[in-house]
Amino acid sequence: MRVDFYEMGGRFTDPLFVAGVLVGRAWPQAATIALVARRPELEALDELLWKTPEGRFLPHGINQPEAPIRLLEEAPDSAQVLINLDPSAPLPGGRFERVLEIVPPDESLKQPLRERWKAWKTRGADVHHHLLK
Repeated sequence: MRVDFYEMGGRFTDPLFVAGVLVGRAWPQAATIALVARRPELEALDELLWKTPEGRFLPHGINQPEAPIRLLEEAPDSAQVLINLDPSAPLPGGRFERVLEIVPPDESLKQPLRERWKAWKTRGADVHHHLLK
């Protein structure tokens, strides 16, 4: 399993925007995409995915297991791509081809994600870091 950490910086300050871009890049190559966040973020992400990317439809829904792009408060048992927007969420135990961890610019949220990095490495994941500018 490959795990990519996307550290926000420069012009990238909104985790929801970054998640929207990542979903747009993954769909439709990935048949199942799950995004994990807290409920208020899920609702904002739902609105964002209806508007962007312009000219494209991204089939999604909050807590809709049949939707190809699922917006969830907890990680599912499986998905081709899992995008995590919640640094405090427990490390998922399901089956995923790729996991995308979004690292917000807030320094106080980075420590839990450093621990996630270590936990993924311990599980044997192929872990990568990307700095967004």
